[in-house]
Amino acid sequence: MMTTQNILLLAIGCLIVWYLSHQAGRLDRLHHRIEVSELALHGQLNRRAGIVAELASVASIDPALSAVWGDAAHDVLALEDDSSASRTDTENELTQVLVATLDDDEEVDEISRDPFAAKLLGELAHAANRIQMGRRFHADAVRDCLEIRNQTLVRLFFLAGHAPMPRTIDFDDQIPAGLRDSRNL
Repeated sequence: MMTTQNILLLAIGCLIVWYLSHQAGRLDRLHHRIEVSELALHGQLNRRAGIVAELASVASIDPALSAVWGDAAHDVLALEDDSSASRTDTENELTQVLVATLDDDEEVDEISRDPFAAKLLGELAHAANRIQMGRRFHADAVRDCLEIRNQTLVRLFFLAGHAPMPRTIDFDDQIPAGLRDSRNL
């Protein structure tokens, strides 16, 4: 015979099970979103390095500038581990090289005289913009996931399983001043 108290306990139990199931599913989707956003971000970073390497090979580019761009792009493309600290350092170096060499509008205008180089600068500006957006999406997913993982019931019932604790990807993603106008090319 079901008493009101038993019905209430059963309803509370069902509510707790539903909540835990909901949070576990949400956590799983967030972990997947983090993986996808990280892969997309690394794809954009590799795309940027490829564009810089291609830009370095344009005949009309100053040889010293080509060498600096080529070395920085090669260092990024030669990396095998997408999540290492050296990846962050290497990406920061490429960003610093781009900021140092493409910060001057006159320099960018001179490079843009070559139609192929102008097209590559537009692609580089687009890739740099997508890198910024990708890093934001990834950081948002990590923040949302950590918010759920820090809930008492989620920790108590070990709903995250053996999934590693998500981390943001921190590197310098600024767009050189000379490329800001190139995004519309």
